[in-house]
Amino acid sequence: MRYILAIGAHPDDVEGSAGGTLALMRQRGDRVLFLSVTDGGKGHYQQEYALNPRLLVERRMAEARCAAALIGAEFQCLGAPDGGVYVNHETTSSMIRAIRSFGEPGKGPDLILVNRPNDYHRDHRATAQLVLDAAYLLTVPLVCADVPALRRMPVIMYWHDDFTEPVPFRCDVVVDIDSVMETKIHMVCAHESQFSEWIPYTMGMAPLPLSREQMYEWVTAWMHRDARSAKASGERGQPRLAPKEHYKFAEGFQISEYGTQPTEEWLKEMFRLSG
Repeated sequence: MRYILAIGAHPDDVEGSAGGTLALMRQRGDRVLFLSVTDGGKGHYQQEYALNPRLLVERRMAEARCAAALIGAEFQCLGAPDGGVYVNHETTSSMIRAIRSFGEPGKGPDLILVNRPNDYHRDHRATAQLVLDAAYLLTVPLVCADVPALRRMPVIMYWHDDFTEPVPFRCDVVVDIDSVMETKIHMVCAHESQFSEWIPYTMGMAPLPLSREQMYEWVTAWMHRDARSAKASGERGQPRLAPKEHYKFAEGFQISEYGTQPTEEWLKEMFRLSG
């Protein structure tokens, strides 16, 4: 069995960026864990959540579990405050323990997926840095000695983005997600507090909340646009692995210099996916 760990800063970050690939991996029988660093407790505008932040945290945890369950994945949260992720000893230790605890003892996850360290949101940037700072320390026995150290570092890969500073995304692996695009959209839509309310609010959409039909239509257009962008990124570059058949929607991944460097055989085995 393969162990795939997808790490996002917030409870909804993984689905829109790597949800299609993770759905295919679950279909193959891999064990998949969505790990959110924060509790998502600041992403809203309603006063009731300011007065009782726990209400929003509980709602977001329920949404995240529902989204993961759509493909039979697991969900876990490190519990950092939303908007308050910092790279320090405490959060790095929490990340080390979480990574070490997923997968076979001493081996951990086979693959970690996360956003790149350059991103518009500080929580996102800090989350990526936490993963990179944890990478080597995963194998050091006297660091977080209460959890057995790994005998290897996992492969770490970044999911696709369109940021260009300091450098554009490099698409090393392209995954055809045509067969699971609808599943990905439903996973994203499971986060109603975000995609029916909060993100439309930040974009000036009205009236709010969006109806389920409006949310589905808007999310579908967004996910299609991102999937076409990932496909174009692969076509512009020289990916090490890409689909041979015609496809419309894709997710792309860049191999991090941190972690184990995968061989061509490893990549073919890990990303041998079919819908």
